[in-house]
Amino acid sequence: MNLEIRPIRTQIPQTARALKRIARIRGEVRVIRGCLIFLTAVAGVAAAMAAASVLAPTALAIVFALVLAPVARTMERAGLPTGISSVCAVMVTFVLLGGLAYAMVPSVNDWIERAPEITRTIEQKLAPLKEQIAAVESVSQRITQVASDAGPAAAPAAAAQAGILSSAVHEAPAALATIVYVVILTIFLLACRRHYTEQLILMPTRFRNRCRMSRICRDVRLRVSSYLFTLAMINAGLAVITAACFHLIGVADPLLWGAAFGLLNFIPVIGPSAVMLAAALVGFATEDSVMGALLPTLILLVLNTIEANLVQPWLLSRRIVVSPIAIFVTVALLLWMWGPAAAITAVPLLIFFHTIAMHVPSLRPVGLLLATVSGPAARRRSRRASRLPNC
Repeated sequence: MNLEIRPIRTQIPQTARALKRIARIRGEVRVIRGCLIFLTAVAGVAAAMAAASVLAPTALAIVFALVLAPVARTMERAGLPTGISSVCAVMVTFVLLGGLAYAMVPSVNDWIERAPEITRTIEQKLAPLKEQIAAVESVSQRITQVASDAGPAAAPAAAAQAGILSSAVHEAPAALATIVYVVILTIFLLACRRHYTEQLILMPTRFRNRCRMSRICRDVRLRVSSYLFTLAMINAGLAVITAACFHLIGVADPLLWGAAFGLLNFIPVIGPSAVMLAAALVGFATEDSVMGALLPTLILLVLNTIEANLVQPWLLSRRIVVSPIAIFVTVALLLWMWGPAAAITAVPLLIFFHTIAMHVPSLRPVGLLLATVSGPAARRRSRRASRLPNC
């Protein structure tokens, strides 16, 4: 009897040591995996910065393709072939955008010429306030001296305008090449979207993964594309209403203000706030009364409040909502990597990534972190996203 129990007693410490060794190995594997993920993320950011001239226009083309997909789909239902509908949708959109940009060129040049004068006016109006602050007395004296020298300020203004024109002429070929690249890639993405959707669905080998991929493609088509198209229409209407309101109150260049407010509204909170701040500064520099200076900003605030709290929830039903913190971080990251033009693509790309992350088990915690829904509601949405359709 003792001979049979003794081996069992000796096996227990060996089993415990083996379990501890396995647990230690698993911990080391987790640490190694975390380091590899971190290094991969750093390498990806470095590669994205190095290839900014290609990746930024590619991201812009993807966003345009997602926005114009419902338009191309409507044309296809009307009987047009896929290629012709894609070309028509893209060319009409870019012709309208190009015409709007061409119409705003005189206004932009006028504001560039008036920028030094507006700056000096703001400094002169702020001079009495700055004189009352002892801590910035030296700074206020320097600003007063710069503002009082009206004659020498004309030469730097002319030099600055000449520098802007020369840089615009120098960068015109690269900008034209980028526009051509975006237009052609958008047409190809729209024309070949069904083919690549089928290839993506057939890419996984397991049936369950194919069902998951089909669900991702369906949600990108029904949710993300429709969401972005509706958001683009809302921003276009917001631009028209803003231009009309500014025209009624007598603000100079209402078309430019409306286009800027509608375009920057793709960047929630940051974009509208920037336009409101610019309107307040211009009103403070050009108007004599406080009400006249703040009226454009108040109009923008009212329109943004109505659009964000009534129009968007009514038309979009809050189907895809991402966290404001995630939006701010994504905008700052793309602004740092790819420049100001890429900041407009931050929210569409973030929504696109959030939709994919909610269907991939390894990325679902990241998707829940990006969403504004928290607690049990987020877990219920995650469980609904994990259910596979009947394929």
